[in-house]
Amino acid sequence: MDFRLDTDQLALRSAAKDFCTKEIPSTAVRTAFDSPDGDSPELFKKQAELGWLGLAVPEDMGGVGLGPIEQAVVCEELGYRDAPGPYFATACLAVPGLVALGADDLVGQLLDGSVRATVAWDLGHVVDAQIADAFLVVDGEVARWYERSDVDVTPRPSVDGTRRLASIAVNGAGRELGPSTELHYGFVPEPARACDVQAVYLCAEMVGLMRWALDTTVQYLKDRQAFGVPIGTFQALQHRAADMLVQTESSSSATYYAAYAIANGLPDAAYASSVAMAYTLDAAHFVTGECIQLHGGIGYTWEHDAHLYFKRAATNRQILLDAKYHRERILQLDPGA
Repeated sequence: MDFRLDTDQLALRSAAKDFCTKEIPSTAVRTAFDSPDGDSPELFKKQAELGWLGLAVPEDMGGVGLGPIEQAVVCEELGYRDAPGPYFATACLAVPGLVALGADDLVGQLLDGSVRATVAWDLGHVVDAQIADAFLVVDGEVARWYERSDVDVTPRPSVDGTRRLASIAVNGAGRELGPSTELHYGFVPEPARACDVQAVYLCAEMVGLMRWALDTTVQYLKDRQAFGVPIGTFQALQHRAADMLVQTESSSSATYYAAYAIANGLPDAAYASSVAMAYTLDAAHFVTGECIQLHGGIGYTWEHDAHLYFKRAATNRQILLDAKYHRERILQLDPGA
């Protein structure tokens, strides 16, 4: 069985990498970080023009008609640049939820970038709520859709200025979309739900964060000298860099297998999604933290970008439940447990 990306997927990765390199320099990330709301409207507009908001949306719903693997490829490249803006909340959280709920008309509103959305599992903890135009809210056993005019947003402290958190209060009943089952994790063997798809995209972004941290650290170890030699020649530092590599590659393997399982409707798709989450959440925290440590004093400064990636990894641990939850779910889903 060959799990390598095919020709079209590799072309998409190359195009996404070129776009991100050109459009998301470190200065753009820092501008969003320091802005009042963490927004990056011009970047979001360009992502919409490329069709990235509907990569994994069926063609009959107005999307590109690709799948979770292609969406994960783009998320990884965006993660490598620590991309700011509402793309993740809209394309990777709200869109999969609406597709699963069959809300074709609402999906159409999101695909052209005219409406930015997010998902609220907990009203006290909503990602990118301050820049969302609409909200997919899990209200007990029902999923509801609220316009911005029906929602009061209260910003909460967030270490990542490019992906902020807020609490919301809803006014009125909103539009009922159907049972919220697709947006809740299950603990019994069953097909993957929308939340499992969302988790794969989050993991793919974190793989991108780790790849940047690893590449940047290895280059620093080659360039920085001590006692007349590159510090990368010191075995202790080589071992730490090797640990970063192992966790990055393992996270990538777990993530893309989960995307493959979901794309092909495999019976272990939900299990694979939680395996990816359980491993990658902790791995991203470790790898981005090691990036700071191995850069020494410069790694702790505001001027170096390492802290931006560490903060994104920390914020991502709060979006789709933590690694402990997913390890418990793995035990429940495993037929051999």
